Amino acid sequence: MENDEAIQVDKSLIDMFEVSRETEKLLGKNKKWFFTGYSKKDAVKSIAFNESGPTDNAFNIVGKHYNKHKPLINESIWDGGEEGDSCSISHYMMFILNPNKGLLVIGMDEKVNEVEKMISMVRYLSCSRGRSYISVDSKGYHLHKRNVFPDRIYVGWMIYIPSIVLPELIPEAAKIVPIIENAKQKGTIVVSTEEIFDGSNKEHIGKANDIEIKLLDLGLLPLMTEL
Repeated sequence: MENDEAIQVDKSLIDMFEVSRETEKLLGKNKKWFFTGYSKKDAVKSIAFNESGPTDNAFNIVGKHYNKHKPLINESIWDGGEEGDSCSISHYMMFILNPNKGLLVIGMDEKVNEVEKMISMVRYLSCSRGRSYISVDSKGYHLHKRNVFPDRIYVGWMIYIPSIVLPELIPEAAKIVPIIENAKQKGTIVVSTEEIFDGSNKEHIGKANDIEIKLLDLGLLPLMTEL
């Protein structure tokens, strides 16, 4: 790898470590994180992080993967839990040629029991990367196409938008949370329900749908291809 590429690859692994720590705070428990493998027995041999950060072996693994798939970084890690009781950073994708464009998917079988904890997680993610869109949902809201516009980003429980949204513009929202960085507002979290969101609950689906329609009217719900 070229030196600049190696630096970016290393930075991506450190970013995954930091996201894993924030995920642990969200769930209120410490976890061990492993790279995925062909089987659980195979995967748990590849520990991704120790207490201080990525392991030397982790840097080697990500470097080998990048050499195979360059210029794409595409990594997945998980906590070793059984199906139905696991947590993963299931997609960490970034093109080295355009490090400001990427995809991060965090999957959790464990229930988040407070809306403020999830808002804090979204706040961290929005402030730790550039111009981003972040959606949070559960119980298959997006997977089962319960959102209004299949070709656009969805709201679900909450959405972070890199724009200023005034509360009076979306009276349907349960909360409007401004995200401030360096004394300036860089974006807004729009929350659909104060309750823990259930993507199979008709009332919750209706609230998220109403906000999606309003955001589209405001020009704030982009196509997935525009992200």
